[in-house]
Amino acid sequence: MASSSGSTTLDVTSGTIWKQLLQLCIPVFFSSFFQQAYALVNTYVVSRFASEAALGGIQATTSLVDLVVGFSVGIGTGCGIICGQQFGAHQDERLATSVRTAMVIALVGGVVFSALGVTFAEPILVLMDTPADLMAEAVAFARTYFAAMVFSIVFNMGSAIQRSVGDTRTPSVIVAASCGVNIAFDLVLVAGLRLGAFGAGLSTAISLLFGAAATTWRLASVRESWRLDLSRLSIDPRICKVMILTGIPLGLQSSAYSISNIIIQSTVNSFGSETVIAWGLSNRIEGVVWMIEAALTVAVTTFAAQNFGAHDYDRMRRGLRTSFGLAVVIVGGVTAGLLVLAGPVVSVFSTNPEVLRLAILMMWFVEPFTVVFAIMDAIAGTIRGSGESLRPMIITMTGVCLLRVVWLLTWVPSHHTIEMVLLCYPVTYVITLVAYIVYYRHGHWLTHAETNKERALA
Repeated sequence: MASSSGSTTLDVTSGTIWKQLLQLCIPVFFSSFFQQAYALVNTYVVSRFASEAALGGIQATTSLVDLVVGFSVGIGTGCGIICGQQFGAHQDERLATSVRTAMVIALVGGVVFSALGVTFAEPILVLMDTPADLMAEAVAFARTYFAAMVFSIVFNMGSAIQRSVGDTRTPSVIVAASCGVNIAFDLVLVAGLRLGAFGAGLSTAISLLFGAAATTWRLASVRESWRLDLSRLSIDPRICKVMILTGIPLGLQSSAYSISNIIIQSTVNSFGSETVIAWGLSNRIEGVVWMIEAALTVAVTTFAAQNFGAHDYDRMRRGLRTSFGLAVVIVGGVTAGLLVLAGPVVSVFSTNPEVLRLAILMMWFVEPFTVVFAIMDAIAGTIRGSGESLRPMIITMTGVCLLRVVWLLTWVPSHHTIEMVLLCYPVTYVITLVAYIVYYRHGHWLTHAETNKERALA
C-alpha cells in the first residue's frame, strides 16, 4: 500500500496472500544476496592485497562477531514484531511511540555493546585459542568492528521497523548501497593504503555508519504514523518491556545457533583439511537456498504480526498454509536444481577429487531437508509474529541446537564418520518440526500471546 507521500509500506491485513508474501520476501532475499556478494568481494580484496595473517585474523573473529550481531538482530526483530502488530491494528499513536522506544533501545544497547566489545575483544579471542600469529590482526579488526557496533544495531533496528510495516524494499536498497560503500573503502584502505585487517574493519565501520544514517533519515522523513520524530526520542516503559520480552528469546536463539555452529565446525575440523574445504564449499553453494528460506521467514513473521494486531487469526493461519506452498515450490525447486548440478558447480571451485566427493556428499545429506526446515521456520515465524517468542525459542534451542550438540558430543566420537556428523541435520530438523506442529496445534500459543500482551500493557 503506497501513499502519495512516497511511502512503500504494505498493509497485509487484506489482499492476495501469496502475492503479499512474495512482495515481502523478494527484497529481503536480495538484501541477503548483496551481503553475501560483499563478503566474497571483501575476502578477495583482503586475500589479494593484504597478508595471509590479515585474512586469517578476520576469519578468526567470524564466530564472535556473528554471536553478537545475531543477538542484536534478534532484539531488533522482537521490536519490529511489536511495531508490526500496532501497524496492523492501526494504533497510530502507539506505533509512533514504539518506533521512538525501539530506536532508543538501539542507541543505548549499541553503546553498551560497543564498549564491551572494544574492552573484551582481545581476552575473548585469547580464550578462543586464536593462533598467536593471527592475534594482532584479529584484535585490530574486532576492536574496529565493535567500536561501530552502535551503528550496526541502529541500522538493524531501523530495518526491522521498516520491514514490520511492510517496507522490505527500502532496507534492501540501503543494504546494497552500504555494501557498495564497504567495497569502495576496502579498495582504498586495504588495496590502496595496505592497512590490512584494520583497514577492512574501518571499511565495515564506515559502511555501518552510512547504513545507520540512511535508515534514520528514511525513518525521520516519512509522513506516516511510523515516522521517527528525533526531537521526541524517549522510552515508553510498558512498550519497552514488551519489546525486550519478545526480543531477548530471539537474540538468545540466534546466539545458540552460533554456538552450535562453532561446535559443528570443530567436529568437521577433526576430519582433515580436505573435509574442511569441502564443508566450506558446500556451505557457500547452499547459501542461496538459506537466503531464500530466511527471506520467507521474515515475510511470514511480518504477515503474522500485522494480522495478529488486526485480530484476524484465520488470515494468519491461511498465510502460514500459503507459506508452506511457497516453501515447497521455491525452496524445494532451487534445492532440486542445486542437487542436480552439484558436481559441475562444486568443480568450479575445486578440482581435488576427494573435495568434490565430500562436498557433493554433504549437499545430498543436508539440502533435501531444507524444505523441512523452511516449513518449521514458517510455523515458528507465525507464532513469533503474535509476540509469543519464549516457547518457540525453547523448542528451537532444544530441538535444533541442543540436540545437535548432544549428537556431536556423544554419538559421533564412537562412530567417527563424516556421514554421522551430517546426519545430525535431518534428524534435528524432523524432530523440531514435529515439536512445532504439536505446539502449533495444541499449545494455545494465541492465548499465551494475548495474555502476555495484556499483562505487559496493563
